[in-house]
Amino acid sequence: MSEKAKSEGDSRPVIVIEKIPAGGDHQIPASEIKSEGIPTPAHLVLYPELGRGGMGRIHPATDRNLLRHVALKRLDRELSKTPMYREGFIAEAQMTGQLEHPNIVPVHELSVDPGGVPYFTMKLVQGKALDSWLRDPRRKLGTPERLEDSLEVFLKVCDAIAYAHHRGVIHRDIKPENIMIAEFGQVYVMDWGLARLTKSRPASGARSQMEARGPVGTPAYMSPEQAAGNPLKMDDRSDVFGLGALLYEMITGRGPYGDEYNPDRLIELAKQGRVVPIEQAAQGIGVSARLRRIVSRALEFNPEDRYQTVVEMQTDVRAFLRGGLHLPRKGFNPGDTIIREGDVGDTAYMIISGTCRVYRNAGGQQETLGTMGAGDVFGEMALLLDEPRYATVEAVDRVTVLVLDKQTMNEGLGLDGWTGALVHALAGRFRTLEQQVRSSGIKRG
Repeated sequence: MSEKAKSEGDSRPVIVIEKIPAGGDHQIPASEIKSEGIPTPAHLVLYPELGRGGMGRIHPATDRNLLRHVALKRLDRELSKTPMYREGFIAEAQMTGQLEHPNIVPVHELSVDPGGVPYFTMKLVQGKALDSWLRDPRRKLGTPERLEDSLEVFLKVCDAIAYAHHRGVIHRDIKPENIMIAEFGQVYVMDWGLARLTKSRPASGARSQMEARGPVGTPAYMSPEQAAGNPLKMDDRSDVFGLGALLYEMITGRGPYGDEYNPDRLIELAKQGRVVPIEQAAQGIGVSARLRRIVSRALEFNPEDRYQTVVEMQTDVRAFLRGGLHLPRKGFNPGDTIIREGDVGDTAYMIISGTCRVYRNAGGQQETLGTMGAGDVFGEMALLLDEPRYATVEAVDRVTVLVLDKQTMNEGLGLDGWTGALVHALAGRFRTLEQQVRSSGIKRG
C-alpha cells in the first residue's frame, strides 16, 4: 500500500454496516426480463446471466440513468428469505462500497428489486480471472516472464488486501478465481461475500455468515484457523496465508495442499496445516530459495510464525523482484561445462540449485579450486573486463542458474557514470592481484 493511500485512509472511519429495509423508499418501479422472469428496476436493462456463486447471480446490465454498463449481483430469491444470507449479502455490498481502492471493484448502487430481493451494481470488469490468466500457454510455468508478470499482479493484490485490513476488513476467500485482470492490466480483488469486520461490529451483519461458525473460504486455499471454523480466531494473518497460497500457485501451478480435490479432505488437511513443501512442489521449476522462504513463511501453521502484516510480506516480494532474481534461468546436466577457462564472455551466473566444480589447468592437470552451491556467483569479472575466463566451471549434478549479461547489469546499476568508473577501477585492481597470485604459484582456496 502506498504512503499516499495510507495517509488518505488514516482519517477515515472504521467500516460500518447498516440495515436497509425490504420495501418503502428502496422499492423502485419494475420491468421484466421475460426470458428469466426477473423483476428488474426500471432504470436497469439486464442481459443473460454472466455467472453465479454460492449465494447469488451476476448479470451484465446497462444503467439508463448513468448511461454506462455495469454488473448487477443479486441474491438468490430463496436465500433472500433467510436473514443470515440476506444480511450477509447487504454486508458484502456495503463493505465493498466503502473500500475505495484502485484494485477493489467499485460498487455503484445497493437496493432491493420489486420482488424484495436485494441487489447491488458494480463496475463491469472486462478481462479474465487469474486462474484463466495463469493457464495461458504464453505464460509457461517456470519461465521468467510468468514469474515476473505474476509477481506484478501479486503486488497489486497485496495493495488491495492491505488497504482492506487498514479499514478493518479481512477477505477470507483469496484465490485465483476471485482476482480479475482487465484488458489493460488493471487488477481487481473481487467477491467480498465472505469478508468479516475486525474493527467494528456490524449493525445488519450480526446474523450474517461473517459471524457464522464453521469452515469459511475455499478449502484448497484455507488457512488452518479458517478450516477450524472459529471466526474470532481469524484475522489479518488469515489473509496472509491466503496470499501465500496464491503465490504458491503462481509459482508451482498447484495449490498448497497438493492434488487433493475432495472438499472434506482438503478441510482436514487445512486444519492440520499439511502444506506440501514448496521445495517439493517446485522440483524442476528452478525457484529461488529466497522466494521459497517468503512463501513458506506466509503458509506457517501458527499465525504468530507468519508475516504479521500483508505489507511486511509485500515488502519482501518487492525486494525480490527489484533484486533481479526474476532474471532468465538456464539449466545444465551433470558434467556440462558452464564457462570455460580462456574463453571471453559477457555473462555472469548465480546458482539457484545444484553444485558446481571450479578448476583450472596447471601443467596439463586439472587443479580443483573449490565447489559452489546455491547462492554462489561466478563469471562476474566478464561483466566488467573484456578478458578471458580465469577458470572452468562444471556442473556436478543438475544445476539451474540465473543469467546476468552486461547490458542488464548496466541498466540495473546505472554504470554509465561515476559508479561505473569506480566499479571498473576496483575490478582492474582485483585483476592485477589475481595475476600476481597466479604468477607466484600460490593456490587459491
